[in-house]
Amino acid sequence: MRAAVLELPSRQATACNWCREHKMKCDTGQPSCRNCRTRGIECITTDLRHPGQIGRRREPVGRRGKRNIIEQRSSPFSLGLRQESTPNTVSVSSAPPSPTEKVLVPMIGQETPLPSIFIAPFGGEEQPCRVAEVAADRAQRPERPSRSVASLSSNPGPDTTQRSNIALITDKSRSRCQIIGGGCDSVYLLVQYLDLLFAKRDFWQPLFPHFHQGLAYSMEVPLPFGTSLPDFPPPSNIDEYLFVFSSRVYPIYPIVERDSIYEIVDRLRPMVASNSLALTAKDYPQLACLYSLFSASADELAGHPTNVSTSYLEAAYSLYGHLVAVPYATSVQALLLLAIVLRNRNKEGASWEVLGQAIRIAQSIGLHRALSPPNNPIIMIDGSDVVGAADLASRLWWTAYILENTMVLERGRSSAIRQEECDQIFPQPVRPPHLPGRRFDYFGALIRLAQIQNLIIQLFHRKQTRTTKEILHEMGRLDRSLLDLAATFPEDIRPGHDIFCPPEEFPLATYVTLSYHQSLIALHRPALTSHTTWLRSRVSHLCAGTPWRSRLRYSLCIGAASARAILKTYNDMTLYSNGSRLTTLNPLMLATMTLSIYVTKIPSSLMNGSDLAMVLAFTESIEQEYLNLGQDAEFVKGLILLRKQLNEHVASTSLLHKPDIARQGPTVLPRYGEAPDEPCATSIDMGFDLDRLDGAWPSLWADGLNNLFINDNDHDMLNGFLLGLS
Repeated sequence: MRAAVLELPSRQATACNWCREHKMKCDTGQPSCRNCRTRGIECITTDLRHPGQIGRRREPVGRRGKRNIIEQRSSPFSLGLRQESTPNTVSVSSAPPSPTEKVLVPMIGQETPLPSIFIAPFGGEEQPCRVAEVAADRAQRPERPSRSVASLSSNPGPDTTQRSNIALITDKSRSRCQIIGGGCDSVYLLVQYLDLLFAKRDFWQPLFPHFHQGLAYSMEVPLPFGTSLPDFPPPSNIDEYLFVFSSRVYPIYPIVERDSIYEIVDRLRPMVASNSLALTAKDYPQLACLYSLFSASADELAGHPTNVSTSYLEAAYSLYGHLVAVPYATSVQALLLLAIVLRNRNKEGASWEVLGQAIRIAQSIGLHRALSPPNNPIIMIDGSDVVGAADLASRLWWTAYILENTMVLERGRSSAIRQEECDQIFPQPVRPPHLPGRRFDYFGALIRLAQIQNLIIQLFHRKQTRTTKEILHEMGRLDRSLLDLAATFPEDIRPGHDIFCPPEEFPLATYVTLSYHQSLIALHRPALTSHTTWLRSRVSHLCAGTPWRSRLRYSLCIGAASARAILKTYNDMTLYSNGSRLTTLNPLMLATMTLSIYVTKIPSSLMNGSDLAMVLAFTESIEQEYLNLGQDAEFVKGLILLRKQLNEHVASTSLLHKPDIARQGPTVLPRYGEAPDEPCATSIDMGFDLDRLDGAWPSLWADGLNNLFINDNDHDMLNGFLLGLS
């Protein structure tokens, strides 16, 4: 078999013979470059290292080959090169081939590009317009000869060449829609993966359509017509609100100062009480700051959204247009506070929009740049020059930076911040005012975490071509950075360890710990959605001699351990303190989906029972919280289905995979100087070099799982193998 592999034509990356002979630029198109295609000649590339052999360029196996299928359909010269199937003549084998020597070796040796494996989740129910487009496109194309394989059943629409990995999220009303790209929401991606994993199981009902129904609650902020500004709370309530804000929110997001709030309240209270027309354009951003602060503090004090806090939120949001019309630093303060309040209520979509506007204004007035000398800073506040506000400008910018990277990591959308354009200095350390003995700077720790999150985002969302080795090595370096960051925390609040700080500090430590473990899960997410044994074998081979080799081999376990840590830390916070609205439901959703995949991929784990119990308990708690917030009942039904179906699956497989500890022999430790055995690294025997799959695996992470579908043909089986679906 090794000799057969060596006879395969080598992959070419140089210009073709015709372009090289005529001194013309070759676009290295697949399977024919543009120059050869327009002239109707065969595009041949001679291997310069082996002149006696003729090779043709072909893309590595993976999803990117779909582009070539579309190009060939639109080209008149491709009719003689490829024969495509019609819907009525496609034949599918009754038993899908397994990813072994018989399937993978011929596929790698052929030049046929591979289509997607999940073109549109549940497209028949959720996207009827897509079916109509495809039918119209097929009706306009001439009849073509049939093929005997199902490699063209990827259902490409007319616009697929430009948007091959875009998914439309819409609810049952059809009047709301949202387009998400390849790097979609981490929770969305894991839900999609679960549906792919159980796509051929009769008992499994898809979960992803139910998650579409949360769109309205996430994006919309209902406002009553003709909203009037509510009166300020009494002075005693303001004192209570400011204490809660300074102790619970300010150490994480130091946006406003306590003393300045009292001055603004004293000046604006009589104007608001009398409905005075004396309010000027510069007063509206300050009003929005106050109402947002009151709303956040009231929610934090009560532990849940209240009618009082809702009235303050509506008042702040009704001033949104005034904030955009007065683009100064106070407007940035108000928008950041408003984004925090919306995020605390799990309205991530609306919070994202407000945060984006805050970043735009901050960039327009230069808050992202260190323009002023450190000894004599002058920036614009409320349209006037204010001396000594450089540290406030720095805190505003870094607060926006933290929120942006956190939400990009959660939502998967493109960031509005360009890292190379930002040179803002770090602010002074922010100490919790209610903890005089504590010297730890939570805000500074979150800034450093956000910088690592930005690198994680670039690793999995940028479109540059990278090899499997490059991705694994970068994952190892970022994992080391996260470990080094955790080591700078005091022992009683260190991420990855139990928290045993004072109760009044517990919400702060919980928030940072959950953000840390979210980053770990995001970094090690490929292990959750890849073939476990194959990935471990590649880590053992490609990361040999590196300090991160051992940890990357157990990336799946690291993700599961971080998920358990999120759920345990949140539970400890509810037990030992009053909780905090800063801790949203997103980390809990991510943790439950991570453990759901883990108990499915590792059925022999002795911890599956406890992991399943955690998933069941916390999804039930999440359901109740979403219903209390007013989330759509269909969205909640997806969590109910997850509990029911996962419980059924684990119960049916637990007896089959239950390990027999009594029969296991004693563990033999290697002698000094010998390397331990690694069965996982050598347990895959496919009869060909595994390096040939390294070109396909990276393409699965830049695009996500939006436009993939499962099909029983050879090409899809290979992608399914890489994703751990077969």
